[in-house]
Amino acid sequence: MRHTTMAGTIPAWFSRRSPAAARLLAVGLLGLATPGCLVRQELYDQARAEIGREREEGNKARAEAQSARAEAAQRSAQVAALEAELGRLEDDLRARDLTLSEATTAEAGLVRRLDELAAMNEELSARLRSAGQSVGQLANERGSLSAELAEVRAKVDELRRQQAAAEARAAKMRDLASRFQAMVDGGKVRVEIRGGLPLLEISSDALFDAGKAEVKPAGRKTLAEIAGVLRTIPDHRFQVAGHTDDKKLSKNARFASNWDVSAARAVAVVEVLIGRGIPPQRLSAAGYGEFAPVVSNAAEAGRAKNRRIEIVLLAEQEAEAAGKTGKALGEAGPVAAP
Repeated sequence: MRHTTMAGTIPAWFSRRSPAAARLLAVGLLGLATPGCLVRQELYDQARAEIGREREEGNKARAEAQSARAEAAQRSAQVAALEAELGRLEDDLRARDLTLSEATTAEAGLVRRLDELAAMNEELSARLRSAGQSVGQLANERGSLSAELAEVRAKVDELRRQQAAAEARAAKMRDLASRFQAMVDGGKVRVEIRGGLPLLEISSDALFDAGKAEVKPAGRKTLAEIAGVLRTIPDHRFQVAGHTDDKKLSKNARFASNWDVSAARAVAVVEVLIGRGIPPQRLSAAGYGEFAPVVSNAAEAGRAKNRRIEIVLLAEQEAEAAGKTGKALGEAGPVAAP
């Protein structure tokens, strides 16, 4: 298809690609084909302005496409990391199953040995009684074997306890990941296991403006989604932990230190969750400042990752233990809010 002007025709592909450029070309050709006539300047300027807008829109569309591809790659990386973590947990469970099996076999062997010694003891005791000798030495040997058997049994019990705890953590991790799958896929949260506890990780930059502790409107929407899922998780308490990077605050900053910023942000998140129906008695807040980083603060990407809010899931017994010790996660003690 071609568009016809007084100066000739314009290829159809050109007009479809840029209608404004086609009009500008038509205006130029009209001026060339009409001797003694001048094209109106305002038509020419209008066509050029439209071309500029179309060019900007094209650049913007390309930039949005590149950003979407980068976000998709990041989500794929997060899913891969989660699958790798689950794989590691399954490997741990298999290793502990093997250790438990070996310990059970050792226990059975000791029981057989103890029974054999008991029979031997009975036979020797009869001989010693007839000979008027003492059976004290055999009694000591039996006592030693009994103590050894008790130690092995204690180790077996401990391995069973560890296996049960690992299985519970793996099941909790899988359950948490499935409940928040939509938000994970959307890049809003990350599901992690840290310090043996499952948690949600949200970027502080998505919730707060720099140097502030008031939750942004977009952040409130994210927290509302999170609260909707947390309400479906019974028999758990949730500790909201604030973390910062190691960048020092300016002299005119509202807060005195990164401790204060992290604690204030944790309290702000708790208040939003309470407003979204989470009972206050199931929530606590803690600030760790810059003292529990997950990566190095040497580069901006690392600092951005360390600026985070974590919502740690604590079973009732874990929550009671955390309350007695005053902390749940982190090598440095947090600034806690009641």
